[in-house]
Amino acid sequence: MKSKSIYSENQINNTIMLVVFAALMLGFSLYLTDHFFKVKYPSGLEAGSLCNINSFFNCDKTTHSSWSTIFQVPISLFGAIIGVLTLLGLIFKSEEYEKTIYFVLIVNFVGCVLLFFYSLFYLKGLCPFCTLYYIASGLTLFLFYKQSESYKPNLGFLASFGLVFVLSGLLMRSNIVDRESKTNAISNDLIKQYYSLPNLGMPQFPSIYKLAHMPNAPIKIAIFSDFECPACRALSEQMETIITKYAGKIDIQYYFYPLDNQCNPNMQNALHTNACKAAYISTCMPSNDFLQVHNTIFKNQDNIRDGFLDEFIKANRLEKCVTDPASKEKVLALINAANPFNIRSTPTYLINGVKIEGVLPIDQLSVILDEIIKRSN
Repeated sequence: MKSKSIYSENQINNTIMLVVFAALMLGFSLYLTDHFFKVKYPSGLEAGSLCNINSFFNCDKTTHSSWSTIFQVPISLFGAIIGVLTLLGLIFKSEEYEKTIYFVLIVNFVGCVLLFFYSLFYLKGLCPFCTLYYIASGLTLFLFYKQSESYKPNLGFLASFGLVFVLSGLLMRSNIVDRESKTNAISNDLIKQYYSLPNLGMPQFPSIYKLAHMPNAPIKIAIFSDFECPACRALSEQMETIITKYAGKIDIQYYFYPLDNQCNPNMQNALHTNACKAAYISTCMPSNDFLQVHNTIFKNQDNIRDGFLDEFIKANRLEKCVTDPASKEKVLALINAANPFNIRSTPTYLINGVKIEGVLPIDQLSVILDEIIKRSN
């Protein structure tokens, strides 16, 4: 006779904790599955993600890795199933079911440990919600360790669980194939449009301000942007995903193009009265820190009129530099680099010499970049 059980009505406190931990496993897995589809098969421009905190704590790193899927099915789906199966034990209250779940949780946690170290040491970053799933899985397993007496699985239940995994995977795979077919339907048209546009070449004056640096990369992008422009902020957020996805295959130069006649001779009026100051600040910081400065200014764009730039200047002791004529000359030189390309609005960018105005949905942009890589091989 089994003396104790995690699913026993006499273990009410443990049962409550089990419900909480298993529900967290389910919730984190569902979020990660939704994130997977937004990244892999987006329907348009995304407004960022709770899971992308910075370059280290970033879900996109794992989503784009080869270990994120099994036969193109996101592994987070299987985490969700394990969470559901664990909760179903409260209904079945079977000793054999409990043993099998215990065994599945051990296998699951071993996988979590492997994925954690793979992310930490190979991808050089961690997925925040993945890590939360690993913790919830460990806590759930610990409850079983304390309360369940055996993890020897029942072959009948194990086969049933396996069937659930396979059928769920096949259904998900069918959904993915459908999404891919819809994406592929527009891909050829996008590629034709891109290659039908005139190639204007890249700016003759190279910018030392880089979002990604890879001189011989097949993808070369030159961005003309304004730190106070909302669409430019949207592009900067999009570029974070693009830089991660095409790491080692993309070179991105940033050119200041403030819509402000205080520094831009092509402007008759000052549409963005803080844009020139933001550009000056960028030139005063070390060029190796530009990506960090770029991201910081855009992330604080809503506060740009409320003293954020002045606080940044004071914190970094840039008072003399931002008023130095040499800083203004640096900004002006990059503005003038835009003259051959008839820049009418921001953001405008050149992808291997082809001019794009505005912000393309990221799925469309990825189609173009994927084709460039394909043709470069």
